[in-house]
Amino acid sequence: MKKYKYITIDDDPHSHLAVSYHFKNYNNYTCSAIFYNPEEALKYLQENEIDLIFLDIEMPEMNGFQFLEALKKDIFVVILTAYHEKYSVDAHKFYEENLIFYSNKAQLLYYFPKIIARFEKLYSEKEMLDRVNQLSKNEVHTFPKKAKNQTIPLVNIVAIVVFGHNIVLKMKNKEEYIFRMTFGELKKFLPANLFFQIRRNVIINILHVTAFNDITVCLGEYHFQISVKKHREIISELQTAKQKLSQ
Repeated sequence: MKKYKYITIDDDPHSHLAVSYHFKNYNNYTCSAIFYNPEEALKYLQENEIDLIFLDIEMPEMNGFQFLEALKKDIFVVILTAYHEKYSVDAHKFYEENLIFYSNKAQLLYYFPKIIARFEKLYSEKEMLDRVNQLSKNEVHTFPKKAKNQTIPLVNIVAIVVFGHNIVLKMKNKEEYIFRMTFGELKKFLPANLFFQIRRNVIINILHVTAFNDITVCLGEYHFQISVKKHREIISELQTAKQKLSQ
C-alpha cells in the first residue's frame, strides 16, 4: 500500500486534533509535523518532502492564500476554514495550482473520505505523468492536434487505430477523437518506449495495459488482437516495458 505524508497548518490546536482523528482509519498516512505558523511550515518544506497539506486561511503571521502564493513546491493542498463562504471566490483561482479541496471545518467528517479519494486519484495521475517524463526521451507530451479546443496529453491516450489516412484516438475517459493523419506522421512524435504497434493498424499505450497473452492485449475495457506474425517480438517488448514501469 502506498504511504503518504501530510502536515497541518493552523493556529487553532483543535484543527490539528480533528485532522489527526479523521486519519485514525488510514494506516498508510503519517503526520510529519504540525504548524501554528505558516512561515515555519515554508521553512520546513524547503528541506522535507510532503504529499499533502491541510491549511487554514485566517492566521496571524500569514494567511492561507499568502502561503499558497509563497509555496514553490508541487504539493497537494486541502483548505479547511471556519469561513467557507467568505473565501470561496478567492480559493477558486488556486484550484488550477495546488488546491484540491476547499471545505468548511464543520463538515470535515462528511467530506474526509471524498478528500482522501480525490487526493489519491490526483496523486496517482501525477505519478503517472512524472513516470512518463522520466521514461520518454521525446520532449513532446501532448498530441499535435486539439480536441474541443483542448490539448490532449499523450498519457490519456489508451490506443490509436489507423484507418487509411485517418486515425481514431481511444481515450482514458472513453471518448474517441478522429483526425486526418497518416501512420508515418503519427509515428514521428509518439515516444517509442510508451507506444507500441501490436498489429498493422493498432498502437497501444503501455501505461494502460492491464493484461496480455500471446493473442490479446487488454487495456481496461479495450481489447486488441496481437499480430500473429510478430507476436513473440511484441510480447517480449511489452514485458520489458512493463518491468521498467514497475521499477
